[in-house]
Amino acid sequence: MFLTRSEYDRGVNTFSPEGRLFQVEYAIEAIKLGSTAIGIQTSEGVCLAVEKRITSPLMEPKRNAGCV
Repeated sequence: MFLTRSEYDRGVNTFSPEGRLFQVEYAIEAIKLGSTAIGIQTSEGVCLAVEKRITSPLMEPKRNAGCV
């Protein structure tokens, strides 16, 4: 059974056939963009988060996201 790239980047401890960890590569690329990144290690795993930047002055973040 062969896994697709999307299946390799779901698990933080799943290596691709080339020996790559896509989650780590995504974090490194986010750092190169100059955005804020944070990683937290717990006894159950690791959580990586990055800041979502607004790319256009016409875009405004929704203040009511998640509200009903």
